[in-house]
Amino acid sequence: MFLNTIKSLILKNKVSKLLSNSHVNQVEVIQSVGVVLDGTLGLDVENLVNDLIEHGIEENAIKVLIFKDKLNKNEVFKFDFFSYKDFSWSGEIENPNAQLFLNTNFDLLINYHNFEKTPLVYISYLSNAYLKVGFVTQDKRANQLMVNTSPSNYQLFIDELFKYLKILKKI
Repeated sequence: MFLNTIKSLILKNKVSKLLSNSHVNQVEVIQSVGVVLDGTLGLDVENLVNDLIEHGIEENAIKVLIFKDKLNKNEVFKFDFFSYKDFSWSGEIENPNAQLFLNTNFDLLINYHNFEKTPLVYISYLSNAYLKVGFVTQDKRANQLMVNTSPSNYQLFIDELFKYLKILKKI
């Protein structure tokens, strides 16, 4: 637990420096979606993915990466995951699934987490996404589009997200 706190402080320092140099890219139409998710929210990820498919995103164009504070050895995951163990002391990512996620170009990145967990913010920043969407946070530099809902109500989040994407003519 203590080591995770130290890693979190190191990552927080890196994130602060990176966010001060962030820039915005443009995308015409949303075709690929990445989702960075906090595993402690208790969200049914398959329902979230199905809602994205219902809104016109192809299933093979959706990638999900889940952060878990603690991993159980007997737990089986359908989606890729990462934890504090996957970060070196210098803040480098040592998880091949997380590295593959970061190397994938997404038209839209959904940051489905509160911005209290630094590894999630770090992964979100490093992601190759043209448009980053998440919840309203104290740090306005993390997302280009913010939806003011609660993380516990994913259906409202998805509905609001696609309402705004239609207004912006991105879908």
